[in-house]
Amino acid sequence: MKTYKIITLGASGAGKTVFLASMFKALSIQGDYTFFLEVEDQARRKRLNAIYTQVITADNWPEGTKYGDVSEWTFNCRVKVPTLDTYTACQFTYFDYAGGRLIDSEEDAEFTNIVQESSTILGLLDGKKIYSLMKDSNDLAVNIFLNKDLPNILKWMNTSRVPIHFVISKWDLIENEFSLRQVRERLLKIPAFEELIHIRNHANSPVRLIPVSSIGSGFAIPQPDGSMKKISGAIPDPFQVEVPLACVLPDGLQARLSEVKEKQQEIEKTSKSKPNIFSNVLVFVGKAAQISINVASWAFIPPEFQVEKALLHKLSESIGLGLEGRRKASIEREEKLNQERNASLKLVKDEETALMHAVDNFAVIQNKFERVFPDSELILM
Repeated sequence: MKTYKIITLGASGAGKTVFLASMFKALSIQGDYTFFLEVEDQARRKRLNAIYTQVITADNWPEGTKYGDVSEWTFNCRVKVPTLDTYTACQFTYFDYAGGRLIDSEEDAEFTNIVQESSTILGLLDGKKIYSLMKDSNDLAVNIFLNKDLPNILKWMNTSRVPIHFVISKWDLIENEFSLRQVRERLLKIPAFEELIHIRNHANSPVRLIPVSSIGSGFAIPQPDGSMKKISGAIPDPFQVEVPLACVLPDGLQARLSEVKEKQQEIEKTSKSKPNIFSNVLVFVGKAAQISINVASWAFIPPEFQVEKALLHKLSESIGLGLEGRRKASIEREEKLNQERNASLKLVKDEETALMHAVDNFAVIQNKFERVFPDSELILM
């Protein structure tokens, strides 16, 4: 079974554990996306459910991850077919570290190993601090974000070349006053942040900016002391908590293929031999180094990529388009992707076909997200 490891980096109070609990709650039942998440360990499943229950029913908020704890959450991505048989497509393992450990982990071998082994790095940016940043506030929260939180997240991201998802938590605090494009422009004014994006673009490694809200709009309001007060009778409506998970496979595949192409070019340059047939499979275009696929060469893709061909084909459809072009294309593709997803559900009969169906689901989620937030992919022109 394919397992994808994701490490979540974020300061204390950014909402890492609540985000995971909300994501699990939203995807624990097979609904619109025709797949669901399952936590095998009963104690961990109860823990996530307890965290979410506390969020929606208690006056106080769940405690953050304690300094010495490493919360490891493994989710099985499963598909139930019309005959009610259920198949596992893949696994996602999230590692949730205490915010303080992120800062003090210079000599932390365990932390370093997890970063190096991860398929994706998820940097959770505290939406409350982002809001203060957007308001040009000079308060302590902004100072901590600029001089402590963000530099430590970027430091660890610079030690790896895997895809990066900057997830802005508590988007409900921001959405009524600022757009994602405005937040993006402000973050890019931070030299270290902009430098990271340049480096990632040059290495053909995807970087995304994803706004989420674990509770949704109208569930809690900020207080003068900086705390969040829950609104009596309000019902949580999580926003886009499924998007970071859905982007793990497509972004990871793009990064892997970029790396394969790079190594292939090095081999060809060193050996001075003629390019083999696989070197023609990938064509890099534009400053963003997007991947274009020669469909006639599918048969020559190495065996480890065979299961992911459908995803690769979907990625190739948006190559060479600008942001507006991609947004238009995403609208036109929406119905087609939904039809492909519905058709592939009927074909699920084992782990491989379950993964292919999950891929169709991820394509639907990602397409919708990019249509609504075309500025999410961080590419510097």
